[in-house]
Amino acid sequence: MTSEQPSGQERRRHPRVPVTVKGRFLAPDGTEHPCAIRDMSLSGIALICDTPINLGSHLIIYLDDFGRFEGDVVRTFDGGFAIETALSGPRRERVADRLAAYAKGDKGVGARAFQRYAPADAGIEEHSVLTLPDGRTAPCRIVDMSLGGANVGTELRAPIGTHVSIGRMKGRVVRHTEEGIAIAFTEIPEKASALSRPFG
Repeated sequence: MTSEQPSGQERRRHPRVPVTVKGRFLAPDGTEHPCAIRDMSLSGIALICDTPINLGSHLIIYLDDFGRFEGDVVRTFDGGFAIETALSGPRRERVADRLAAYAKGDKGVGARAFQRYAPADAGIEEHSVLTLPDGRTAPCRIVDMSLGGANVGTELRAPIGTHVSIGRMKGRVVRHTEEGIAIAFTEIPEKASALSRPFG
């Protein structure tokens, strides 16, 4: 793999903070791989991973404590790679606050407050439509999600084991909750970029 070094200007603009949390990412071919953060800034994330990734690859990444990120691989190094991210508005402020907490050594803040990915932190839309195998549909609300499933608020409580779909995502009902149902995803789109708006 070819390596590229970030410019000094980039390093000065967004200081990198050592962060040790785990996550998973979807490669362009739709395969899922574990990873861990090496360091992170508001403009990029360096990730440790055993899977070779090519420069320019577009990835979707879910990180404990931080949620969902999407970006292109801009450099590689021995044992990992780095992506460039574009954050704005309230999401940027939340990530900045968490990075500041990590920089001060308070590594438990994110873990206590963000164990799951709420729609705002995951960068996904909250409202969607739940579809059953017989074609029945009902509006639903994404309560939280991970790479492997989602908790959904809905009045249509399909039996456990029922195969359902929400937007582009397909899965099966694994339990009932106070707000609706929990779904384990059974299929992931062939291209990771299809997860940019997974429930729309």
